[in-house]
Amino acid sequence: MIRMKNVLVPVDGSACATRAVRWVSSVLAGQPGARLHLLHVEAAMDTWEMRSHLGADDIARLQDSGASAVLDPASAIVREAGVIVETHGVVHNDVAATIAAQVVAQHCDAVVMGTRGLGLIESMLLGSTTLKVIHLVNVPITLIK
Repeated sequence: MIRMKNVLVPVDGSACATRAVRWVSSVLAGQPGARLHLLHVEAAMDTWEMRSHLGADDIARLQDSGASAVLDPASAIVREAGVIVETHGVVHNDVAATIAAQVVAQHCDAVVMGTRGLGLIESMLLGSTTLKVIHLVNVPITLIK
């Protein structure tokens, strides 16, 4: 059995992501040295409409508050389980590539992701972040529905 010690969990505020955080927190609880990295990827707000009404500082504040609104409740769950937590708020348009890059940057040995439960047809037509991540990372991935 693979022991997870340094795990990345992408979070977006959804119920599935929250279930993933709760599950992996319970698995890691009591493991000395276990660390959980919570990653929230904010889509870049760099459209001309946004820039014409807001300054760069205003856009940065909006993105920071969005990341905090997602990361803070998830962090509380992890801390309650007694697990070391690090949060990472990243602004980027390619969520799957950002997740894969953070797996490498944080030296993670596993990824735990919530899935929104798209069916096979929808996944094939739309492509899902989960499927993209599966193809991009070289560590075990656990999906929580």
